[in-house]
Amino acid sequence: CAQVCSGLSPQVLSGQGAERHLQGLRQAALSAGEALPEIFLDPAFAQASHFRLCTLQARSREGSWLLRGPLVPDGY
Repeated sequence: CAQVCSGLSPQVLSGQGAERHLQGLRQAALSAGEALPEIFLDPAFAQASHFRLCTLQARSREGSWLLRGPLVPDGY
């Protein structure tokens, strides 16, 4: 996992992570008043994107930030 995560970090830090594209698609549909694409209605997607707790370290040119906290109303 560490090697994969390290390889994906530059993509995420530059805003090119897969979740950013999906979030953009979701927001574009909502902003346009269109129906959400089917992927966002799939129970598997809902479960995969429901993070009750976030623990991550965000690196940037200015340093590193430790982020912790709930991401959803039922989080902790």
